[in-house]
Amino acid sequence: MSDSTALSAEFLLDPSVTFLNHGSFGAVPRAVFERYQEWQLELERQPVLFLARRLDELLAEARASLGAYVGADPDDLVFVPNASAGVNVAAWPLGLEQGDEVLSTDLE
Repeated sequence: MSDSTALSAEFLLDPSVTFLNHGSFGAVPRAVFERYQEWQLELERQPVLFLARRLDELLAEARASLGAYVGADPDDLVFVPNASAGVNVAAWPLGLEQGDEVLSTDLE
């Protein structure tokens, strides 16, 4: 999508604001927000059924879909609440100590 007006219309953001912080607190496209609301409603209607009986299966299905999309084994994927949590999950087993260096690109 190259038209910035059409792209902006995909989000619920205040059109009078130029929003640049999608990394930390990014808005999601309307279609994603609408689907999220459907899931939220299902959770609210039967929370015990959803959380205690369906959640593991739903997360497994989501990992399978994501794995197929990115070409990864679903068992190698884990959902985390944010990027910082994901980095910590990956970094803790490395046993980094004070003075160790972590190299990264400048592509954020």
